[in-house]
Amino acid sequence: MVMGKNSCLELAEKIINEVLKAGATQAEVRIVHHNSYLTRFANSYIHQNVGEVNTQIILRTVLGKRISRVASNEVNLNAIRELVERGIKLAKIQEENPEFKSLPEPEPVPEIEELYDVGTAECTPKTRAEMVKELISEAHAYSPKVKSVAGAFSTSTIEVTVVNSLGIKAYAKATTASVNTNVISEDDGVEGFGYAADISRKIKEIDPRKIGREAAERSVKSLWAKSIEPGEYEVILEPYAVTTAMTYTAMNGLNAQAVQDGISFMLDLKDKQAFSDKFTLWDDGLDLKGMAFPFDVEGVPKKRVLLIENGVPRNVVYDSFTAHKEGKKSTGHATGYGPLPTHMFIKPGDSSIDEMIRETKHGLLVTRFHYVRTVHSRKLVLTGMTRDGTWLIENGEIKHPVKNLRFTESMLKAFANISLIAKEVRRVGAGRWLGIGSVVAPAIKIDKFQFTGVTTY
Repeated sequence: MVMGKNSCLELAEKIINEVLKAGATQAEVRIVHHNSYLTRFANSYIHQNVGEVNTQIILRTVLGKRISRVASNEVNLNAIRELVERGIKLAKIQEENPEFKSLPEPEPVPEIEELYDVGTAECTPKTRAEMVKELISEAHAYSPKVKSVAGAFSTSTIEVTVVNSLGIKAYAKATTASVNTNVISEDDGVEGFGYAADISRKIKEIDPRKIGREAAERSVKSLWAKSIEPGEYEVILEPYAVTTAMTYTAMNGLNAQAVQDGISFMLDLKDKQAFSDKFTLWDDGLDLKGMAFPFDVEGVPKKRVLLIENGVPRNVVYDSFTAHKEGKKSTGHATGYGPLPTHMFIKPGDSSIDEMIRETKHGLLVTRFHYVRTVHSRKLVLTGMTRDGTWLIENGEIKHPVKNLRFTESMLKAFANISLIAKEVRRVGAGRWLGIGSVVAPAIKIDKFQFTGVTTY
């Protein structure tokens, strides 16, 4: 059940009035009402079906240059008064932030009509169970070697309302359907692993059979993986792996906070030919090919930002705080944890994965990355592991699956060595920004990528 636009705005305005009466200089209220439902499965059986309805109120109180942030999931009058009181008390004891200028001013927020899908919003546990059954059945039908299928299927509706004392009044609702699965196959005691996932605003766009088949194929083809020596290889990164690389690139370099903190590669490479001229990246929260959403958590409308143009780093994204520090306007990328690109797109190329394989002399096909961490922000050095399907390529042919490897590599070097980009793209869920971030990514071939260790599986 949704709260509705009028109810959300009325509640937010009521809280703003209360906190201003209590002495706040400025104030901002964000209300996130979430209906989420999840069907989990393991060992090829559904074992859990859960649902949650929650309303979270986040109040930002400003007293001059003292700022507090408090939250509650109660919406009754007494709880609101207590929230306001806590916000004022905490703001009074904060140190002044001399760099704070103001909350953002209102701007027109575009309406995006296709964010809310009735079929997704009204999806029943039975429907999710039937779709999970299709996924599991298709995975087992692919091969008798498929041993077990696990994963989760979720549907949700989210309403986001942002009101501030300067006149911002933003509201939108959206639905999300998402599925992910891991398939384990077995042959004579040896196991193989495969992964697949999909995300959409519309449940009818999710094809569970396709996802089950995709994961099963990877799993079976990864049986009898062999160990290989670590070292420098050509790599073909599938969209799942590309999405992880882009997410860490965004966190470490493509936001104004990283620049202002002195840890972004933009300080060294902005407007220079740093990467392959095939590589163009932008962020656009209004493009329905991604998981679009019209405004950020401050109620500022999303703006298209060109981040990397033909290998040249161009721009970073801003929230109101980082923008005011430079005398600029927010680009609509506030997340509550600093500005971040949340709806990234990579320009497609003219290749295919098959063509990439044929162009590879000595390399690896990588499904996705796991347990990734930042080693050096400014140099964008990441470390992590391959997972759920990695194969050795020799002289244009896939030779055999390999056991997972650990990589330690600078993505700056990797992006400079992009040689091919696929023409087909895939929408992949990314991050936890209101549960609706995404990257629209193609597969990418990189000619030099350093692997530093191997695993036992």
